[in-house]
Amino acid sequence: MPIHVIKILFRLGVLVFLAGGLCIVVGQALGLVLGDAAWVSDVATTAGPPTFIAAGITGLLAYILTYARPGDPEPATAATPETQQPATTASQPE
Repeated sequence: MPIHVIKILFRLGVLVFLAGGLCIVVGQALGLVLGDAAWVSDVATTAGPPTFIAAGITGLLAYILTYARPGDPEPATAATPETQQPATTASQPE
């Protein structure tokens, strides 16, 4: 699967589980304000599973993206052979 498609699916997944989480929180808050314990429970039962599934799939896509990226350039070393100073040695008595 091309990386571009995985990135699109990842972004959609993030939007879905954030929207689902918002629905759960707002729905439960509304149930608390109304004093309806059944509403609070029903919101979690109804909106919870799709939200958690979307979050899980999005997490797997994020994991795949960490390994599916094209090769990163090698990190620059602190001292390359061109910039290294020649090693100095103590003179040895003969």
